[in-house]
Amino acid sequence: MRELVAQYLSRSISRRSFVSRLAKTGVSLAAAQSVLQSLTPLVRGQTGSGGGSPEGVRIFEGTGGEAFAEQLIASGVKYVFGNSASSDAYFYEALVDRPQLTYILTPHEGPGAAMAMGYTQASGEPTIVMQAAIVGLVNAMGQMYNAWKEQTPMVFYSYRADRSTTAGRDGFEEVAYQEEIVAPITKWRWLARRPEMIPETVRRAFKVAWTPPYGPTYATWHADYTREKVRTEIITHEKVDPRMRVRPNPKEVERAAQLLVEAKRPLLIVGDELYRTRSIDKAVQLAEMLALPVTQGRLVYANFPQTHPLWVGGRAMGTQDPDLVINVGNKLQHSRPTPMVPRHVKFIDMRLDSASMGNIITTDVPLVADVGYGLQDLLAALEGIMTPGIRKKVQERREKIRAFSERAKKLRPVMTRNPDWDQSPMVTDRVTYEIAQFADEDALIVSEASVGGMHTFGFNPLGGRELFSRYAGHLGGATGKAAGVKLARPKRQVICLAGDGAFVFGPTALWNMARLELPVIVVVYNNHSYAGPHNRVINAVPNSRMVQTGRFFCDYLGKPDMDMAYIAKGFGVDGEVAHSPDQLKEALVRAGQATREGKPYLIDAQVARTGVGWAEEPWTPSLAPTNEA
Repeated sequence: MRELVAQYLSRSISRRSFVSRLAKTGVSLAAAQSVLQSLTPLVRGQTGSGGGSPEGVRIFEGTGGEAFAEQLIASGVKYVFGNSASSDAYFYEALVDRPQLTYILTPHEGPGAAMAMGYTQASGEPTIVMQAAIVGLVNAMGQMYNAWKEQTPMVFYSYRADRSTTAGRDGFEEVAYQEEIVAPITKWRWLARRPEMIPETVRRAFKVAWTPPYGPTYATWHADYTREKVRTEIITHEKVDPRMRVRPNPKEVERAAQLLVEAKRPLLIVGDELYRTRSIDKAVQLAEMLALPVTQGRLVYANFPQTHPLWVGGRAMGTQDPDLVINVGNKLQHSRPTPMVPRHVKFIDMRLDSASMGNIITTDVPLVADVGYGLQDLLAALEGIMTPGIRKKVQERREKIRAFSERAKKLRPVMTRNPDWDQSPMVTDRVTYEIAQFADEDALIVSEASVGGMHTFGFNPLGGRELFSRYAGHLGGATGKAAGVKLARPKRQVICLAGDGAFVFGPTALWNMARLELPVIVVVYNNHSYAGPHNRVINAVPNSRMVQTGRFFCDYLGKPDMDMAYIAKGFGVDGEVAHSPDQLKEALVRAGQATREGKPYLIDAQVARTGVGWAEEPWTPSLAPTNEA
């Protein structure tokens, strides 16, 4: 037995061989497993280096693949999202004895990365996305771009197909400067120079990704490094995390408070930093203290209760004609030449993303801060200068905003009086309305559909329905993101909304839903077209010949029509097609039943095409031979 222990500790034999050989000596299987369990910390180096290592730091000896796995565990990773990669064999081997890591095989890198993004956004926990060399990396880069725009902390890894001994010889799947390909859409990227640097490279990737403002990072190394024997340090994330939570400049806070109480028509814009820092309640306190009407710019999450009387709807700044705007945590994406906040309007900008401050909008008070701390300090400063006269002015403004909100609420149901409300195929607002009526009060809505009627969900991130939307433009992420959200929040109902054009970019995530038993309801708004590009294209060309002739080259997805329910069944997910509102209601009931049984379900909702020039039978090009000269 002593010799067997020595062989196992020196890694001369595997765990399986150790147990089987020990059992042959007459030791029971249970006893052999118990002995193995007691020896495992020793073989992984968890005892440190002679007791001299500080807490959270230990020396590890093994293969580079094992060191990779050990550092992921130390970095707090539970789920690894990956597509099969031949040169990661030693990492896969390491997973056998490390149940702390769950490997989720994804059939395509893009939806797999979207799944990881959804998990991180919904859980606030780290993940890693793995691909095979450059060929896998380019498939994942669309979702890497989305993570970059949405400021989601994600780590991407793929090995270099070239070995360290053959690099530069134009080998199979080799590309020079592989790590630099992702430079514009990552916060940091690095090539480990030696096998023992694998854990250090992984640590730095997670540190940078999770240091605000968040964003994706990329790590790589030569394919042969994971099989090399290494002696290296494994360090927990807490030992390298700067824990960066910044308080604002106190003098700037005082200036902001004074401007706010002096303003006659102030407006509050909320953004995603509120959701990430769990500070939405403080934004509500600020709005209520000063009776601020609240709106939003483009975002991923719902960052304010949309049922609150101070909520005036998305992108409503123009209708409010403010004399002061305070932004809390919004990136303020600019799509027009003119600044979102006009030059004559005073602007207070509170967010941690200082690099984008002042680039377009002139800022009267910059408050670079973690918005949770920033709001806490601002609320304290305001409390100190709230005179009876100011409180009276605030109350008068509150009554005006309440009246505005009530009028807006009365106008919103007008959409139900649309003359096409009951038609088949359905108008998009009707589909959204029916889903909102069906959804649980605390449902999580993952949306990649350019549809109206989203206000009917009444999002409330303080205990009600929550939104996971799309900030960037790479399609195909909704299905994967919804699977990741469900993985992170298994007890909440998750409903995925996707346009047909977006859905076909990433349906493989349905297979993951079926395999992992993630009961997500997927609704595809199927109008057999790229409706958004259709409308933008025809609006871009005055006196469009496409409109005059009805010949649209770039947007019709019919002939043949795509049957999304049939596609879903191919991936192991039940589904059906709904042509009318009544069929949709019945389909939602069946979807609810399926998810209660732990099964995902897809509804192919047939939606009418909207926009100028669509004929009942749209024109499609033909490659058939003609008699024309």
